[in-house]
Amino acid sequence: MQHSYRQLADLLSKEIRAGRYQVGERLPSVRSYAETHHFSVSTVIRCYRYMESQGLVEARNKSGMFVADWKIQNASADKTTQGKKQPAPPSVEYDKLISLQHRMTELYSLTAQPLHLGLHLASAAPQWYPCEALSKIAQRQLRQQPWQIGDYPTGTGLPALKTGLISWLATCGIDLEPADLLITNGSTEALNVALRAVAQPGDAIIVESPVYFGLLQMIENLGLKAIEIPCVPGAGISLEALEYALEHQTSVRAVVAMPNFQNPLGCAMPEKNKKRLLRLVEQYDLALIEDDVFGDLSHQQERPLAIKAWDKSGRVIYCGSCSKSLAPAFRIGWIAGGRYQSRINSLKLSSSLITPLFEQAVLAEYMQSGALPSHLRKLRERLVANIPLAIAAIQRYFPAGTQVVSPAGGWWLWLELPEHIDSLALLRQAVGKGIAFTPGTLFSSSSKFSHFLRMNIGRPWGREMEQGIKTLGKLAAELHV
Repeated sequence: MQHSYRQLADLLSKEIRAGRYQVGERLPSVRSYAETHHFSVSTVIRCYRYMESQGLVEARNKSGMFVADWKIQNASADKTTQGKKQPAPPSVEYDKLISLQHRMTELYSLTAQPLHLGLHLASAAPQWYPCEALSKIAQRQLRQQPWQIGDYPTGTGLPALKTGLISWLATCGIDLEPADLLITNGSTEALNVALRAVAQPGDAIIVESPVYFGLLQMIENLGLKAIEIPCVPGAGISLEALEYALEHQTSVRAVVAMPNFQNPLGCAMPEKNKKRLLRLVEQYDLALIEDDVFGDLSHQQERPLAIKAWDKSGRVIYCGSCSKSLAPAFRIGWIAGGRYQSRINSLKLSSSLITPLFEQAVLAEYMQSGALPSHLRKLRERLVANIPLAIAAIQRYFPAGTQVVSPAGGWWLWLELPEHIDSLALLRQAVGKGIAFTPGTLFSSSSKFSHFLRMNIGRPWGREMEQGIKTLGKLAAELHV
């Protein structure tokens, strides 16, 4: 049975060959063609891409799809196969007309290919984590307490892990009791239950811009509306723009912010801004969902305070995780929901019951050993050492006009390419060389970051990193025409 996109491609091919669409004529947009022929948007996209590979249509950057000079191409193909034209990377204009979900799907399909340099990853190199120490703890616990595997978990989290976390969170100004804390399946679940606790489908949620694409996807899936507020370089979300939005929007239920080392910018919000943000959500009777997953990755010696440290009314829902700083594979997160804690506990119970206890037990013993501060210090030192090396390589190899945001924490570099270079088109070229990064188009529901990209530099610096950045710069220069 022929796929739907092939059926549609056959139909369009016949129309082109019959002269219904002339050479050089612009084809209908993805949405309009899908509506006319009663196919899904994704089917039309696959149809256009297939036809492009056949030489019947061609993509023109930021203009759409056009009928190619297929007669000349066919004649050339008959004469020789050596000079056969390779299909150009598809234009991404139609990608910007469809949902974030489709863009995410494309990213995952691209990066699922074999890669030797995955600069799109959301974690540091495995050797930068205390894998051996955690492995030894895990093996010892299984030998001494094998019943853990057969013991059904209950409660809101392992008491020993809660105790360790409460002591650690006190270092960033957060004062909690065990009942104030819920252990989750990573920060993703923490954010999910936080949103569900404060909003209903149709409500609006204010987010930073650019913003972590997983949050946009989550908001979309929950039937909520994201209102993007721009970030000020080096200071986080624009409080002036936020206040203006709150004055003119009545359906807002919460603000989601990453004050410490925002993803993807890596900027840190000054303390005066943190306090003002808290006053604004109090003034407008909103919840503030604070995502602090990168808080432990400061490029300075001291960890910055969380906004939760100044929260006296329980409006701040604090979300954290060990996935960035300690053990990515464990997928252990936590949430301190303040006045919303009871609702959050109920939502967690109804969706995923209990977070597995074995990984919690391993983390608890590691924290009790006192090894965490030393590990984080080494991790931060490695990150800090990479920044000038990576920036120098980008300045050396990327096209003139490329701008780099130097982060205050975390392992991201946020690059602004010359405006006409589309980073998704660049990614399609890069994965063919075994390299991946995250294109800027994912960090907004609009196309305003289409010439930006996020690059992960959280891995040992060496020839592979240097050559990888050189290759990316060369590919970007080829698009810079």
